[in-house]
Amino acid sequence: MSWNSIITLIMMAAIIVLLFRGISSPGVIFSVVPITACLIMGFSPAQINGFIGDGLKSISGTLFLMVFAVLYFGILHEAGVFQALIRLVIRFLGNSVVGTMWATALIGVLTQLDGSGATTALCTIPTMRPIYEKQKIRPEALLLVESLASGILCLLPWAPGLCEAAAYVGVEVYDVFLWLVPLLIFSLAALFILCIPLAIFEKRRGAGMSQSEFDEMKQEIHKPLYFPMGKWVAILDGIVTLVLMVSLLGGWIKTNFAFGLAYGVLLVVNFRDIKKQRDYVKKQAPMALEMAFTMLGVGVLVGVNQGTGAMGELASWMVANTSTAFLAHLPVILCLFSMLLSITIGGAKNSVVLPAVIPMVVSFGFTPIQVLGAVFATGVISANLSLFNAAPYLALGLAGVEMRDHLKYSLLPVYGFSVLMTLFLVVTGMLPL
Repeated sequence: MSWNSIITLIMMAAIIVLLFRGISSPGVIFSVVPITACLIMGFSPAQINGFIGDGLKSISGTLFLMVFAVLYFGILHEAGVFQALIRLVIRFLGNSVVGTMWATALIGVLTQLDGSGATTALCTIPTMRPIYEKQKIRPEALLLVESLASGILCLLPWAPGLCEAAAYVGVEVYDVFLWLVPLLIFSLAALFILCIPLAIFEKRRGAGMSQSEFDEMKQEIHKPLYFPMGKWVAILDGIVTLVLMVSLLGGWIKTNFAFGLAYGVLLVVNFRDIKKQRDYVKKQAPMALEMAFTMLGVGVLVGVNQGTGAMGELASWMVANTSTAFLAHLPVILCLFSMLLSITIGGAKNSVVLPAVIPMVVSFGFTPIQVLGAVFATGVISANLSLFNAAPYLALGLAGVEMRDHLKYSLLPVYGFSVLMTLFLVVTGMLPL
């Protein structure tokens, strides 16, 4: 193992420990630790500055989206749109924690059909978060269900991750998808079943409403709603949001363009006085700035990982040092560790590990489609848990949850779900043991 790979391992461990212990904010940790690691590796300040610049370019789109999404959905809260939505949803769900989680899973699955995790987070979390708060369900549970729904639908043939992985290995993405269909169906069923014990767990922690609270809320449902900006303004906000979501799901417009334009329109419609517009932006600034600062730190981390090349070296070392005695069982072993590899070495698993492993196991009767499909599927459900890329931080910001709290709550359940997927592959004979 090279010196840079060793330092990278220490860097990842240090970041995880510092996050869990809450030593400082994620933005500081994601900036200081990677820069320090680069200096120890022997890179010059000028080189590190180049790494950071490249990293910031890679997350600029997500950064823009996060800030404008916070400002946009804040307007909907101010206008009373979410209060109306809560009433509508409660009429159908009733006083049911598991029903709320099933609704979350369904919305997450449907909104992930376009292949974009950002769209799923934007459509699912702001819609369901007020209902979770009303039912005293922790936002970490919302993130867990949304993350699994999004990850499972990443097995669709137009999902960017699967397309890239298939290209690295040199197989047709649609052939991989056809092989994955039974696992996809099983995983969707398992997601909705998982909501039952999760709801029980949350109810033991105080989730749900008492009958008196629910009766009081039902009485409130029939009271006239108050719209601070006016009823017709709230209706216009709702129509714009509906058109926005349908357009995003249909793939007709891009997220950054959509939220930048829609925010500008709603800001003028809801706050017609320039002073009120400034006051609203100031009110939302602390949350938007905190999210932006975290994302800038992620940009530093991503740039350092890409620039040093240590992640690729680490993945290559793992492949080169795999014992031949394990080769016959290597695909299953990789599935069991696929989630953890996705969280740590990220895209290097698909670009380095799989292309190197597949030729090694073909002589044992495995096909490239089998190995790629199994290892990709059991790892991609952890996309919203990865510390080392920008993907999870939009969802975290919308849910108002710190990464360390998300990991504490979701890491074991998601890993258990990954192991369950592996067991399904083995038991059904899709992946021989």
